Amino acid sequence: MLPGHLDTLASVALAVGYIVLLGAVGWILLKCFAFIRRRQQVDLCDRWVVVTGCDSGIGRGVLTALSQHKVKVIACCLTPEGAKAAEAAGAHWAPCFDLNHDEQVMAIGQEIIARTEGSLWGLVHTAGTVLPGFVDYQSINNYREVMSVNFFAPVLLSQQLLGALRQAKGRVVLVSSVDGIVSLPGNAPYDASKFALEAYADALRVELSFCDVAVSVVNPSTMRTPMARAFFPAHRSSWQSMAAQAPDGPWRQLWPEAWLEQYVELNTQQLERIAEDPVQVVNDIVHALAAVRPRLRYLSGRLAKTLFYLLWLMPESWSFHFKRLTIQPPPPRNPK
Repeated sequence: MLPGHLDTLASVALAVGYIVLLGAVGWILLKCFAFIRRRQQVDLCDRWVVVTGCDSGIGRGVLTALSQHKVKVIACCLTPEGAKAAEAAGAHWAPCFDLNHDEQVMAIGQEIIARTEGSLWGLVHTAGTVLPGFVDYQSINNYREVMSVNFFAPVLLSQQLLGALRQAKGRVVLVSSVDGIVSLPGNAPYDASKFALEAYADALRVELSFCDVAVSVVNPSTMRTPMARAFFPAHRSSWQSMAAQAPDGPWRQLWPEAWLEQYVELNTQQLERIAEDPVQVVNDIVHALAAVRPRLRYLSGRLAKTLFYLLWLMPESWSFHFKRLTIQPPPPRNPK
């Protein structure tokens, strides 16, 4: 090779090296800038924040965390016992009402506007319900009830409070689930409600951006909460309800009661092994309320950031085969 050609190759290699170096430096600077921006926070003291689902679990954890910041929390509860405990945990007001009833939701919305004088910093939707079961033994009423609490109630309550949120240029935080990005077998009503919530959040985020109201979605993996721990035993309720409606239905051949008992026992043990500390979700929700630049999405928990993120991105055919393996023990392959 001629000396001139060597000089040309050396110049090209040097130029490429400089470009790679500049790219790496730029990437590091952007990461540093993003890290610093994420750590910038607003003072939440004396700001009004509404949190649903404060009877227990994640909602109660958010209430406790916000109370430490002297936030004026309106802790929405389902039961009088939950409301009393919420007030003891620091709630400024703990209304007790049923998210299934539109009239109650609208009345509470009006009362919230009055108490906050029309200026609301945060609205956090953590309330939810789950009625598990495979589609063969899921009644249509299960779908209606889950959609009512997990989707229609957040939509209606948000609509009631949009004016107050716009006035404060505040935040909306919707607690979805990893089931809102990856649907799993045995939980169709819940998964459908969370997929609907994700679509609603996407639309709401864009529309409220013109008013400087931020919308964040939180996707927890399995956490150690009362709802999660009751998940697999609750399969029995759905199964028994369908057995009462259709005792001789062909669905019982595919999902016999003996199989159900094995399924519940095995997976209840597995859930205890994978369930994580819900403080991770609480911290993400507080960050979404307090950060100057909150994230659009928070994947909460190790499994959310790893397994479910991969399932979300991988080809559907791969995801399909993995999901089949999650049904353990599998149902009879050739029911009579």
